[in-house]
Amino acid sequence: MSLSPAITVTLGNLRYTTQVAQVQVELNNLPGVGRFQVTLPPTVELTAVPGDAVELSLEGGEGEELVLTGTVQRVQRGLWSTVVVGVDGGATLAQFRPAATYERQSAKQIIQALAGEVNLSVGRVELEVPLAAYVAHQGRTAAEHIALLAELGGAIAQFDANNALTVVSAAVSQPELALRYGRELLAYSVEERAAPAQQLALIGHGPAGSADAPNALRHSLKGVPDNAPAAGRQTVRRSVALLRSPQVAQRASQAATQQAARLTQQVTAHTFLLPALRPGTVLEVQDLPDGLASGAWLLTRVQHWLDPLHGGSTTFEGVTVAPAGLLDGLLGSALSALGGL
Repeated sequence: MSLSPAITVTLGNLRYTTQVAQVQVELNNLPGVGRFQVTLPPTVELTAVPGDAVELSLEGGEGEELVLTGTVQRVQRGLWSTVVVGVDGGATLAQFRPAATYERQSAKQIIQALAGEVNLSVGRVELEVPLAAYVAHQGRTAAEHIALLAELGGAIAQFDANNALTVVSAAVSQPELALRYGRELLAYSVEERAAPAQQLALIGHGPAGSADAPNALRHSLKGVPDNAPAAGRQTVRRSVALLRSPQVAQRASQAATQQAARLTQQVTAHTFLLPALRPGTVLEVQDLPDGLASGAWLLTRVQHWLDPLHGGSTTFEGVTVAPAGLLDGLLGSALSALGGL
C-alpha cells in the first residue's frame, strides 16, 4: 500500500491543495457539530468570507474521500498564517431555536420540517415514531430537538459528507469495515463499565391506543403503558410528556435500554489517516492481543489530522453494538417488565 496523504479544500470560489499547511477535522453526531480548521500561509490568496461554501476532501493513500461540506464559520488572518474554520449543517441547527407545535406527525416528519426551516437538505431518515404532538420549544436548539427525536426511536442523527441530514438506526450488529492490529491501528483502548443496576421505563400520559386517535391529546393521570413496572429497586421511571400511546412509550423504553447497554463498552483508537471513517460507521478490529475486545463498534466521534509534510492520522471513539450477552439480557428484562411489545 502506498500512502500519499493529500488535502483538497474549496473555500468560496478558490480551491487549495499543496498550499494547505495543516488541516484538523472533527465529526460528531447531533447535537454536536462537524467542523474543520485549515491553516494556510499568510501570502496565499483567500477571498472566502463567513457564509461562503466550503468542501473538504482528504486522501489517505486509498483514494480521495469527501469528508465535509458546509460553510465558512470564521476566518482568522495573522502575520504567520491564515486559519479558516468550516462547519456542516449542525452549526446551523445549533443556532436555530424553533417555536412550533406539530400535531399527529411522526418524528421523521418533524425532523424534516425543522431542517426545512433553515433550508438544510435531508437524506435518509430511518425513524418511525408516531407522535400525537410535539412542542419544538425555544428551550432547545433545533439540533437538540432532532437528537432527542432520533434517540426516542433508537437512532442517531448526523450530517453526511454532502451536508445532508441523515438519521440512521443505532441498533446494528454487523460491521461494515474491519481494521487490523499491526496494520492501520496505532493505539487502542477499551473501557468497560458495569451494566445499569436498574431498568429505565419511560412513562407517557394519555389514554389513546395510537398517536392519531381522537383522544390522543387528552392527558391522563395514569401513566402508559399501564403494565409498566412500578418504580423501585429494579426500575427507574421517567415521565416523558410527549409519549401519548403505549406502543410509542414501549419503543422509547427499548431504545433507552439499548443505549444503556451500548455504553457498557467504549473504545478509543488511533490509526493512520482513514478519511472514510465518520460517526455512524460500524467496524471491528481484528488480530488484537488476548484480552482486548474487538467490537463491533459504532463510532460516535471521529477526528482527522493531516500535515502534508509529516503525514496524517485518525482518532475515533465508539460504543459497543453487541456486548456479549448484555444487550439481550437487558432487553429481555425490559420487555418482560413492560409486558412485551
